[in-house]
Amino acid sequence: MFSLLGSMTRASAKLVASFALVIVILVLAFAFEPGWVRGFQDWIELLNDQLRTPPMLDDQALILYRTLVNENTIFGILMTLISRAIIEIIAWCFGQLFKSEAKAG
Repeated sequence: MFSLLGSMTRASAKLVASFALVIVILVLAFAFEPGWVRGFQDWIELLNDQLRTPPMLDDQALILYRTLVNENTIFGILMTLISRAIIEIIAWCFGQLFKSEAKAG
């Protein structure tokens, strides 16, 4: 039971850290690399243009799809994935550090 609770706590902490990291990355990117953000936005617009008309959808489904899948959705998903990858790498590094300290001590 405690193992499950510990796993849930670690997962929740990673989600909160990912949320905070997305905001930090956005603020830092807009402050120091606005050209990078514009380039990323252009790439997302190209990706959105390719995804904009999926095959085999009727008119109602196409309207709903175009409403839900837009540049902001794609940008949010990509930023969340980047942030989560950074958090997982940091968590893995700390895990390796604690594992090596446990063996040494």
